[in-house]
Formats: sequence, structure tokens, C-alpha cells
Amino acid sequence: MSDEVLLRATDVVKTFTSRGKKLGVRSVATAVNGVSLEVRRGETLGIVGESGCGKSTLARCLVQLLPVTSGTVEFRGVELTGLSRRQLRPHRREMQLVFQDPYASLNPRRTVGDIVADPLKINKVGTEDEIGERVRELFVTVGLDPSSLRRYPHEFSGGQRQRIGIARSLALNPLLVVADEPVSALDVSVQAQVLNLMADLQETLNLTYLFIAHDLGVVRHVSDRVGVMYLGEIVEIGDAEEIYDAPMHPYTEALLSVVPELNDTDAPRRERIIITGDVPDPSDRPTGCSFHPRCPAATELCRSDKPELIELRPGHLVACHHPRNVA
Repeated sequence: MSDEVLLRATDVVKTFTSRGKKLGVRSVATAVNGVSLEVRRGETLGIVGESGCGKSTLARCLVQLLPVTSGTVEFRGVELTGLSRRQLRPHRREMQLVFQDPYASLNPRRTVGDIVADPLKINKVGTEDEIGERVRELFVTVGLDPSSLRRYPHEFSGGQRQRIGIARSLALNPLLVVADEPVSALDVSVQAQVLNLMADLQETLNLTYLFIAHDLGVVRHVSDRVGVMYLGEIVEIGDAEEIYDAPMHPYTEALLSVVPELNDTDAPRRERIIITGDVPDPSDRPTGCSFHPRCPAATELCRSDKPELIELRPGHLVACHHPRNVA
């Protein structure tokens, strides 16, 4: 991992407007609320949080599949926000997305060889023979038999389909791969195989990963740094081991307390913390700290003032008026 910043997001906001039940009434839901982060070349930055916290929306904003409402996204020093589709094309070649559901992300009417070849054909990379050779090479790279190129997605297992999705994402030799819950739809026995493959590919191809997940155990094994999201905001970000060993935000602490494998060690067992209440409606956000309605340590300050994301330890930032484990 180098100190070079490959991707930088600054105050990214993404809102969605929907029609209400009453005529003319519209509601605005803020899915991503002022997220700022950096992804350094060669690292894996994990983004974790409960379902519905805005992780996948953030991922799509970063690769410009969704336009941001406000804020900026820079890739290799070039601001992507506001660029046309034509202007984005050369940058998109270097940023690829691995989707969550390998059952839904592959066209069932096309052969897997054609699916993996699509990025090469769309970008006019090579002759027909060269594209065919590249596709065969990609299949070998992800551990699949090139003789299966003419088969269809339904003829493969879930893990094999995700390998096909990974092969497609690697076709154009990207620098950054955004993996959006890449193993959550797979059996536990297959998850480790796909994660090990991704780790091997990162080492051999010098890839940078933004790894989106809700499983904190998985994220710990693959990430160099971890960012924790709640209600569309980054509430804590820092070195993975430090986040897991000494979380400073009450939400992070509560999430870690219920991960079985993190408690199955020789270290003192974490006290299980139960978060009461429901995640607030993104269209009706709480005042002050977004987490205060569910936080056992909330005070009047938390209800009135929104905490800023500040650095309390080198490289470890937290948005909390009453952080834990600061010493």
C-alpha cells in the first residue's frame, strides 16, 4: 500500500425524491449525507454498516453509476462529478464494480464468454481473436475452465458465477475494484474461496479495493482500513485492527459486540451491546447526532449538535461527542 490517493470523495451527498400519498407532496430521503474519504493505491478500504445505511448508494456514486447531489469525487486527481458519459469513459475503464448478487448481475440469455468479453468489445480493445484469448486468460486467472466459455450462467454455481463477475471486472485491467457485498449471496463454505481469490488477485495485479459489506467478520479479514457507516454518514474510520481492538464510536462498539468469531478468542470476551429502536427514516433525520435516538450514552449535546468527524488518534477519525477507548 502506498500513500498515493487513488480516489477521494469530499462531502458527497445523494438524495432521492419520491412522491407521497397526497397529491403534490414529495419526500426527500438522504441516502448519503456528507461522506468524505480517501482510498489509497494498493489498499483495501472496507465500508461496513447495517442494511440500508447507504453503503451501496455510496459505492455507485463513487464510480459514477449514480450522479451525486452535491460534493465531489476525484479519481487520480481528476474530478469526475459533472463529466459527461463520453468524458467518463476512460476513467470508468480503470474503475470497475463487482455486484452483490451473481444470480442477477449476469444476463441469463448470453454465454459467460460473451459476458466477460463485453467490456473489451464496448471499448474496442483488440481484434476478435485477441479478445477471445483475453477472455480465456481471465477465466484461468479466476480459477475457471476456459472450456466452459459457451455455457450459460444458470449452468454454474453461485461461487462460480461470482468468479465470472470478477473476471468481467478485470477485463480492462482496472486500478480500482469496488466490491459491493461480493460474498453476501454465497454459501459460507464458498465465501472464503472467493475472498482468497480476491486477495490473490490484489497481490498479483496490484489492485485497490473498496470493499462494501455488512459482515464485520469478513471485513476484518480483507481490509487494511475500515469505515463504519450509519444512516448515510461515516461515523468512524481508521486502521482495521485498531477499529476492531479499540472502537471509539458507540455504534461500532455495539456492532462488534455481536460478531461471534470476534468473541471466539483468548482475549476477554466483549460485553454484548443491544441497540434498541429502529434506524431513523432517511427522509426524517434526527437533529444533532444521527445515532442519538439509539445510543445509550446520548446526552443533550448529542441531541442538539451534530458531531464532526475528527482525528483522535493518528489516522483514526470518529464523529462522536463522547468517544470510547480514547486513551
